[in-house]
Amino acid sequence: MQRDRAYYRMVRSRAIQKKLGILKRLDGGTEWPNCGWVRGRPGRLSKGKIHCSCRMCRTKSYDYLSHSDEKKKTDAWQQIEDYRKQ
Repeated sequence: MQRDRAYYRMVRSRAIQKKLGILKRLDGGTEWPNCGWVRGRPGRLSKGKIHCSCRMCRTKSYDYLSHSDEKKKTDAWQQIEDYRKQ
């Protein structure tokens, strides 16, 4: 399928609008044109992510124990408590 410039422009503008909507919801719609990602040019949103990747902001699956590990940990603590009660 041949894709022309209009298709790529449409996809780019859709991505920009989606990210602008996220920024407006985060900021309350007040100062989004001056935020660090846009700086007055919404076209900057066509590339890259709009969220922070620092350790304070991100959440990854390996940051927490899995469900089975949590159950094992709880079971081990319960066995220790049962042993102490004897």
